[in-house]
Amino acid sequence: MLSSSLAIFRYEFKKSFSLGPTFLWLCVIAFPTLLQLLIDQAGNGIPTEFSGALLVGTIPGAVCLLTILSSMSPYLNAELEGNTWPYIAVRPFGRTSMMLGKYLVSVTRSIMAGFLAIALVFPSTSLNEINRDVPLPITMVTTQSAAETNHAEWSEENGTGAATIEIEHDDPYPLWFALAILVVLSSVCYSTLFCLLGTIMHKKPMILSIIYTLVVEGVISMLPAVVNAFTINFYLRSIFLRLMGWELSELPSNLSFLNDPNMISQMSTFWDLISLAVLSVIFMMIANALLRNREYHVGETL
Repeated sequence: MLSSSLAIFRYEFKKSFSLGPTFLWLCVIAFPTLLQLLIDQAGNGIPTEFSGALLVGTIPGAVCLLTILSSMSPYLNAELEGNTWPYIAVRPFGRTSMMLGKYLVSVTRSIMAGFLAIALVFPSTSLNEINRDVPLPITMVTTQSAAETNHAEWSEENGTGAATIEIEHDDPYPLWFALAILVVLSSVCYSTLFCLLGTIMHKKPMILSIIYTLVVEGVISMLPAVVNAFTINFYLRSIFLRLMGWELSELPSNLSFLNDPNMISQMSTFWDLISLAVLSVIFMMIANALLRNREYHVGETL
């Protein structure tokens, strides 16, 4: 099954770089840079937090989602409409291999698009001024005093002597690094979501996927209620805020509704990653079960 999935991945990945899809893909990648250039030309400076939130909305939230939507959502519909489904369905593990191969294509193209958008937007716009260096990867030593719970001692051997550096636990990471992490997480997680949606709603996959994303991932994830914990956007938002070291209590009064504790995850980043992994595995298992047990008819697109 693994070799079959990789074979499908190689074929579909090469096929996805035809002239038309590649041109549209590059236009989507260039969109965040063009938008930021227009903001720079206007000359109206905006706070760093709003610049970061804008990039989150345009790169992981637009570039990656549009790439996944065009590649993963119609994965089953393309086989049914192209009359290739009977050849896949009769092969051992053919359905699962097809799903996994196209899933890998979706994740790869989305990560590539997100990284290219990040690499393009910072050198070309004023956002490069708000970046910081990544904290050095040095070894952490457990502190002995309870008064130093918000700090950790870091030690690094340098030549014949030892240097000790104190860094706060919530030391923020650079904006580009936080965006890169969100690109990877959103690519992996949203590809599983759109895989499930494309399996359930194979007749009109893209339209129904857009409606689901806007309603559930857009509206419900922003509700200050427990139900938003079942959305991917809820955990991605929480992880990004921790990486950037932003405090919601410092937001303007017109955004005070975001101060509700239910707006962000109260768990640690580790448990947020576990929650995303659990959601992704559940989505893929349900999609695989439906794909293997449902009957599909060739040419069924209406």
